[in-house]
Amino acid sequence: MQSLIGVCYGAVADGLDATIVKVEADVGRGLPQFSIVGLPDSAVTESRLRIRSAIQNAGLEFPRGRITVNLSPASVRKHGAGLDLAIAIAILRSTGWVPNVIDRVVGFCAELSLSGDLVQVPGILNLALAFQKHHIVQAVVAIPQQSDLIPLPNFTWVPFHSLGKVAEFLRDPATTIPEVVVQGIEPAFLELEDEGDFSEVAGMEQVKRALTIAAAGRHHILLIGPPGCGKTMISERFPSIMPRLSSMEALEVYAIHQASGIARQPSLTPPFRMPHHTLTTAGLIGGGAPVTAGEVTLAHRGVLVLDELLEFQRTTLDALREPLVSKQLRMTRGGRSAILPADFILVGTLNPCPCGQRGFADCRCTDSIVTRYWSRLSGPFLDRVDLVVHVHPNRTRQNASERGESSASRVIRRRVEAARLALANPDSASPLGHEMERRPLVMNRAARELLQRAGTGLQLSRRAMLSITRVAQTIGALDEQEEIRSEQIEEALALRSHIQLS
Repeated sequence: MQSLIGVCYGAVADGLDATIVKVEADVGRGLPQFSIVGLPDSAVTESRLRIRSAIQNAGLEFPRGRITVNLSPASVRKHGAGLDLAIAIAILRSTGWVPNVIDRVVGFCAELSLSGDLVQVPGILNLALAFQKHHIVQAVVAIPQQSDLIPLPNFTWVPFHSLGKVAEFLRDPATTIPEVVVQGIEPAFLELEDEGDFSEVAGMEQVKRALTIAAAGRHHILLIGPPGCGKTMISERFPSIMPRLSSMEALEVYAIHQASGIARQPSLTPPFRMPHHTLTTAGLIGGGAPVTAGEVTLAHRGVLVLDELLEFQRTTLDALREPLVSKQLRMTRGGRSAILPADFILVGTLNPCPCGQRGFADCRCTDSIVTRYWSRLSGPFLDRVDLVVHVHPNRTRQNASERGESSASRVIRRRVEAARLALANPDSASPLGHEMERRPLVMNRAARELLQRAGTGLQLSRRAMLSITRVAQTIGALDEQEEIRSEQIEEALALRSHIQLS
């Protein structure tokens, strides 16, 4: 007689992604034995002892016989203890304790304690998003996971305390009502207050103008100046003029941080990352097996500030070449490829020389020392930077009682939002601000001739010419002009000034 195969669905984290796992359990005749196949790691293999004790302590009968559990797809390594509940339910279904309804409606994501209680698992939001893609509309999770549960479109979270309660719910869902059910049409996120404000920075109007252009057009920018001129201070306040994220962008950011084990409140505020200059290449772009996120991915949809840029290793900085242009990283580890999102705005702050006074005051550094100091920035890296601003300390002196425009009151932010709206292609349904979604360029004859003369005279690359054009288009959007004129080209050229090493 053919034995009954218990089937249910779980999910395991795979870096920033998740894999849906079909769990099959077969209880056959023979000496008692419990085997799990399908490339389980040690945490999954050790779950046999947890599951046995959890089922018995939940008041349910653990089957006596040869138990074989298959995790499909068998070619994917299964990591973590998040399949405990799914394996237990599959076994109970194979014995008839739980109805063996083979469908793709309910997913199971929880670890089991020896007492039968459900324990929360990391990266639950990514697991839920994977369920959604596979048309699984409910997820049974642990009650302690409740603080991480965000309402998702056409998706229901069903938290429980114990395995026994889950079994009761599956046997009679009409009479067993969960204590908490989280469901919703659209995720709800907070809008947190920014930690700093542009009005706290005295003077520096040229720098504020450049950062406003960077925020409006999502341009990368370098701030060069002597120590103490305010480069770091204004960079830390740059996120305050950034437009707030949409609900789906905030969900994407929250899922990335949750999968990376980083505490972040569900917020519409763009992420801000400012790593130390001892950061390694793997720490910047990610790596490992499974692939984990680096700083460029953690800054996705937000700002990545590299303070003291020339103190970073050259190999680390050169690893930024691809994400600065493509807005993503494709990594291959252990025979598997992963695409990590990396759509951020780079803000780099640096001194002009080791002593910090080159071009601003008396410099003690020789030309050879300065050349060696700047050698950490390669030409291809600099070619990907749209704006270069020299921050002069004498231009920051202002009466302390005078305050500039406030970014918290959204004076500058509203201009940035209006400029992004003007730049967006009306025929595209994608989020605003992406380079590929810009409206077609409109440039008058004088501006076009000026751009051609500058390209020839300064020997600009094709990437540099395109960068100048896009910066000019952003300036035109801030100035509420649809047509690019020569004055916008002139400002864009000035903002892309060449770094003088002598």
